Amino acid sequence: MNKYIFITVLLFLSVGISSAQVSIVANKSVQDNGLTTLKVASIFSLEQVKWSSGDRIVVFDQNGDAKKDFYAGIGKDPLSMKKDWMKKQLTGEAKAPETLSSDADVIAKVSSTPGSIGYVNSSNVSSAVKVLLEIK
Repeated sequence: MNKYIFITVLLFLSVGISSAQVSIVANKSVQDNGLTTLKVASIFSLEQVKWSSGDRIVVFDQNGDAKKDFYAGIGKDPLSMKKDWMKKQLTGEAKAPETLSSDADVIAKVSSTPGSIGYVNSSNVSSAVKVLLEIK
C-alpha cells in the first residue's frame, strides 16, 4: 500500500515540475491589459498587428526554455508559426518576429522597444516589463 502512495505522490510531483509557468510580457507603453490566450495566439500569428491604441505591435520570439511551454499554452506549433511568418514576410503582409536567445534577452528588448511583446518563464519576469497574461 505504501508503495502505491509513494508512486502516486511521485507522479504528481513530476507533473508539477515539468510544466513551467510562462508570462506574456509587454513594454510598459502598451495600454492593453488582460489578454486571452486566443488574443496572444492572434498577435504571435501576426494576424493582429496593432494594439487597441492603434500602435504597431512588435513581436519577439525566443529559443530559450520558455518556448515549448509558450506554444503549447497558446495551442500552436512553433514550426507551423515560423512557416506562416515567412509567408507573411515574403508577401509583405508582416515582418517575421526577431528571435532572441533567452528570457534575459527578451526582457531587455521588450523593455526598450515601445509596443513590443514577448514571453518568458514567469520566474524571470522583472519590473522592467508589464505582464499581460500568465500561461500554466
